[in-house]
Amino acid sequence: MPNILNSRLYQVMDVVANFFFLNLLWLLACIPIVTIFPATAALFAVIRGWIRETESGFLLPFLRYFRENFFQSLIVGTVWSLIGLILVLDFLFVQQMTSWVKGPLLALLALLGLVYGGTAVYLFPVMVHYQTGWAQIIKNSFLVVFSAPGSTLLCLLIFALAGLASYVFPISILISMSVVAYLIYYFSHRVFQQIESAWEEKTPHDRRKSI
Repeated sequence: MPNILNSRLYQVMDVVANFFFLNLLWLLACIPIVTIFPATAALFAVIRGWIRETESGFLLPFLRYFRENFFQSLIVGTVWSLIGLILVLDFLFVQQMTSWVKGPLLALLALLGLVYGGTAVYLFPVMVHYQTGWAQIIKNSFLVVFSAPGSTLLCLLIFALAGLASYVFPISILISMSVVAYLIYYFSHRVFQQIESAWEEKTPHDRRKSI
């Protein structure tokens, strides 16, 4: 008699259950609103452990990473939200203009918005992958956007499709964020490896400070 625990169906269902419960844990941790950033950092940290095969569970690792990244993620998230607010206010201001400079300024703001979104995609992957200060996290995330434009656009597309799916099928929010985090970190991790390999070729010693 075959062992159901070793069956392909059981393994698939186990993976789906892990994504579902991790997503549910993230949603619960986001309820206070102010904890959205620490919860997202913990989510990406758990995903990092799964991809690197250093973690297999989700509850205890999530709680641990939530505590470890709490203040740093809060600072990074707040600073980045303020920058986003400034961009939105600039857009609203330019929208009211009637001179010829309106078009070029809107194009510039659209480009800045794309860079802003691309940088935001890498904030949490960079945060959980490297041990560094909050300002360096933002700087490194910004630089990765230009180091890997293809991966950046792909990650933005994944995020946009997930948002569309959540709008059309609201129930998908119960699992979509964990899946999106997995895909984004998967591609981010590949970019980090490429950057680190190029860096190691240029320097005799590895100056990285990874977790």
